[in-house]
Amino acid sequence: MFISRQLKQFIAIAENISLTNAAEQLNLTPSALSHGIRELESKTGISLIKRSGQKVSLTTAGTHLYNDLLPYYLQMKNIEDKLSERKGNRISVNVKINGLYCSLIRGKILKFCKERHNIDLSLTSEEQIDIEKEILSNNTDIVISSAIIPDNKNIRYIKLPQEEAGLLVHNDLLSKYGSIQELIKHERLIQKENEVESEIFNTFLKIFFNKNGHCNITRISDAYDIPEFISSAAGYSLIAGNNKFIPDMKRKNCSFISLSLPYRMTINRRVYFREQCNQPITDLVLKISEVNN
Repeated sequence: MFISRQLKQFIAIAENISLTNAAEQLNLTPSALSHGIRELESKTGISLIKRSGQKVSLTTAGTHLYNDLLPYYLQMKNIEDKLSERKGNRISVNVKINGLYCSLIRGKILKFCKERHNIDLSLTSEEQIDIEKEILSNNTDIVISSAIIPDNKNIRYIKLPQEEAGLLVHNDLLSKYGSIQELIKHERLIQKENEVESEIFNTFLKIFFNKNGHCNITRISDAYDIPEFISSAAGYSLIAGNNKFIPDMKRKNCSFISLSLPYRMTINRRVYFREQCNQPITDLVLKISEVNN
């Protein structure tokens, strides 16, 4: 409305430092985004970004422009959001998730809702979810779960890529002990409150702790605290591994350890939603299904 297309493109690149991520945020192709930035550079007569494949960084002039524009950009964006709210076209989206913490799924949902300013999001994590009841009673729009329900013509689902359960731990703790078993025995387990009763968590306890063993657990209410706990070497956590979260944690000197067991502990999640649902719900389901992209 008030904010030009090229300004939105420039801000997206400045905040993402990646053509691919910025293009995804704006629902553009990287080539279209590059074209838009070249147009802006042509209009201003200055070079704004330095390109290295899909990675970009701001030039000195680009950094100055970003710092100068940002306060006004945020003000205009706030005005646009308020005008959108006054139109009365807000949409409530209720999502429930069970199973081990997966940052990518949550990240996809939050990013989608951040881009759609007319969406009011309710995102909760529960261990026991009656999927059919939640979906068909309209209490919940989307349920993400590893549970399998009988075929129902009123409920659709999309399978997510298989995940592996493993331990997330800081490298300082790994080097402190001679084995994973010793680490598990002496360090504190950091786990989200409602995950402690899950089947996969109980399987982990049965394997590594006998009846006389004692597991030191710190139960937390918000799974988003897990990376902070682990990166500060406060303990370890049982999580769902994936190909984006793990590299992010590696940059924080942490490792994902696949458990050496007689069988792999895997998680197969599905995204359940109503057969008849509005377009934003369908769009969000598709966004979640791209969890490994």
